[in-house]
Amino acid sequence: MPVPGDRALEVLTLLGDPAPMQELLRQLAAAGIAVDVARDLAAARQLFFGTGGHDCLLVGPDVRPALAKSVLQSLRTVDPWLPTATFGPDLRRADAPTRTAMLAGFHPGSRAGAGALLRFLRNLPRR
Repeated sequence: MPVPGDRALEVLTLLGDPAPMQELLRQLAAAGIAVDVARDLAAARQLFFGTGGHDCLLVGPDVRPALAKSVLQSLRTVDPWLPTATFGPDLRRADAPTRTAMLAGFHPGSRAGAGALLRFLRNLPRR
């Protein structure tokens, strides 16, 4: 839970089919984390630039790897330190100066998946 006076964490979520992620998104909101949802590059850029950035990019399990990589590459041109958590494609790069959580082994609607994501988000450095 955020400490009063702290800025809430903001997560930009890239989804294909939103259904598998609904419970997880509700849990993030209940934990005081602001969530924006995009389904394509244009929407992701609009949300990211419209809010002045996010603390993390979260990628859903059914997002095409090419889309996930293009969104991440576009956002990291502005914020090279943008952390990423993915239930889908592997987005780790050896030259990335940031953290990437690979959550593909978890179902996003499971308690284990939600717990792993929340631990990752809580351990992010405050921006």
